[in-house]
Amino acid sequence: MDRNREYKIYSQSRSAAISATDTIEFSIVFYGQKDYICSFCTHQKFYPVSFRLLDPDTREVLYDNKDDNYVESLGIGFDVTKTLIIQVNVLARKATPEEIRDYLSCIGLLLQYKNYPEKKVKLQM
Repeated sequence: MDRNREYKIYSQSRSAAISATDTIEFSIVFYGQKDYICSFCTHQKFYPVSFRLLDPDTREVLYDNKDDNYVESLGIGFDVTKTLIIQVNVLARKATPEEIRDYLSCIGLLLQYKNYPEKKVKLQM
């Protein structure tokens, strides 16, 4: 998980203990007029990380990283403030059956943001 220096760390970044059989949900407020980067990390044996963005009211899947070969970071932005649920689980493709059964790993969600660039208007006379 690389930190983009152009972005500030968002205080809603999260971490949690996770097993290969768990699904964790984080409710995150994304404020309007900002660009965000959502990045995930875990122990190497628990990769890939699978995550989905859900509408909190309808539970509709708005994005699933499975469609992008389990990409670990996602850039998003909104014109208006939105609350989304980020649903996370790990596939643990490199773990043994014993490790899947007996071990927990940490899952990290780093959220970074920056304001939309100021729009410059050219006036012609």
